[in-house]
Amino acid sequence: MTLQIVTIIFLFIIVVLSVIIGSRAHQKEKEETERRLTQVKLLNRADRTYSQINGITQINTDPIVTDVLYDFYIDTLRDLINYSDDIDSIEQRIAKAEEERNQDLIEYNTSPTLFSFQEKANYKERLTKLAKLLLFMRRKGRISHSHYQACYDYLKWLNLDLQINRQLVQANTNMATGDPRVARTLFGVILSHIKADPIQRPEKKALETYVDEKIKEIYEPELKAIENAETPEEAQALVEELSKPVDISAFDDDV
Repeated sequence: MTLQIVTIIFLFIIVVLSVIIGSRAHQKEKEETERRLTQVKLLNRADRTYSQINGITQINTDPIVTDVLYDFYIDTLRDLINYSDDIDSIEQRIAKAEEERNQDLIEYNTSPTLFSFQEKANYKERLTKLAKLLLFMRRKGRISHSHYQACYDYLKWLNLDLQINRQLVQANTNMATGDPRVARTLFGVILSHIKADPIQRPEKKALETYVDEKIKEIYEPELKAIENAETPEEAQALVEELSKPVDISAFDDDV
């Protein structure tokens, strides 16, 4: 009888230990699964953010957006350290990001190269994704409303700059080696669009000043010719010639 009791107690202890060990193993497995899922989530977030930073490198003239993205990217990597199996590689990415963010940005250029249709489409898609990411960060409280608005205005400016890219390239080309009347008309189209846009940006002001100066440069010899005309009829003929519309349909894009 005593032996049976001892056996039952022994078996009971074994069962209890098995349950405890099994529960702990299950808990560890659950914690490891959660760790892996968090690791993947943070890694994907970091990769997407870094892709957004690289996506506008060639048109980025102001750190207002990339500074926000670098902060988010680096903070995500620091969170990832707690879940990563390769801490050294994460720390290397952080060091690389901190170095990159201090590099000089491109300067705004009023004589840009021509973007292809596909390049413009790609950039516009990136700007749309950036705007969505900034909105997400605003809702999460990572940036203030005023900072978000400033970032959003900058993205709108980049979009406008992309829209007028072809007209600006063609206007500059005609100014240098083509028909100044075409250049004048294209510069006028550009000026009307940038003046109609309420965004206030240093790049926009620089472009507006540049276009104003080019239009004045084109008009100057014609105005002098009108001023120096020997007869009213000659002056009227010059005015009419100056006022003739110029067909720029060949240069129409998405402005």
